[in-house]
Amino acid sequence: MLNFVNGKVSPLMERLIPDGLSHAATDFVETLKINSISEKSVRGRCVVTKRRNVYGERAAHLINLYFRMADLPIRFLSDVRQWRRWEANCFQMLNGDRFRASVRDARTVILDKLPGQSLWDHMKQGTLSTRMLEAAGREYRRAHQFWSDEFGAGWSHGDASMTNVIYDEKMDRARLVDFEIIHEKSLPPRVRHADDLLVFLLDLVGRISSTHWVSFAMCFLRSYGDASVIAELRKQLVVP
Repeated sequence: MLNFVNGKVSPLMERLIPDGLSHAATDFVETLKINSISEKSVRGRCVVTKRRNVYGERAAHLINLYFRMADLPIRFLSDVRQWRRWEANCFQMLNGDRFRASVRDARTVILDKLPGQSLWDHMKQGTLSTRMLEAAGREYRRAHQFWSDEFGAGWSHGDASMTNVIYDEKMDRARLVDFEIIHEKSLPPRVRHADDLLVFLLDLVGRISSTHWVSFAMCFLRSYGDASVIAELRKQLVVP
């Protein structure tokens, strides 16, 4: 576990800064507009339609080249059939208690729109709270406990940034979305899970003051609560 002194973060931990790329991977994918995303009402249900554009496969190869050059342990699902199946199945696995996802045609997936806002939006608006971070920690822990046939081990997100965490204030529930990036299968589950946590924490660095970053990060990690994964996360942090 991370170091605590009298219930507080140790001075060493306060100096720990994630060493990696924050929002760069997600931003790069977004600039290429591989998928077209729209919202509409279908039989009284608000749904999100994600459609892979015709040039998407070629753009996805460019994205994966970027990931390799940046030494990121992830890849974009360039094969449209693999993507639509993974997108729908992951959404259904994590959110199927109340929401639905389905493959509509060769290039399109339809997902129920989740209530709430992303934690990224809350952070930009100055409304991010410890309650939201606790909900996120619980949801990451729950998600990582699912079995994945794709990995032959525990499931992981691969692009677990704050933009992909939707918080429903009424239910005090965080949910994960957006499953077009996947971890390399060669990574052990503990490493993949730690990478998910790291990506989430990296989003806090550039937007939150150093004092609040530490308290928010610890709130999230305490709620996540898996000591072995957090120990792995420490290996991916550096002291400047």
